[in-house]
Amino acid sequence: MSNSRKPLTTVELVEIRLRSDSPDMRAVLQEIMRLRAIVSKADQLERSLGPTDDVVETIRDVLRAELDDEPSIAELAWNDRCVR
Repeated sequence: MSNSRKPLTTVELVEIRLRSDSPDMRAVLQEIMRLRAIVSKADQLERSLGPTDDVVETIRDVLRAELDDEPSIAELAWNDRCVR
């Protein structure tokens, strides 16, 4: 991640909504959920890619590092382990 604050987990987002249930806050949280869905899709696509050349592998490594820092991806992995 960059120099911004740490990403919020799903639990933290729910806690924010419980503290502030305004229409604006609901809209912001819906946008966050939409963006988290995009991150999840990027994670799934990256994991499904087969063998690649060195340049593409470098790009994948950078993408993978960014995705691994996202709480939503860690939460998905944790949920997958619990379901199995």
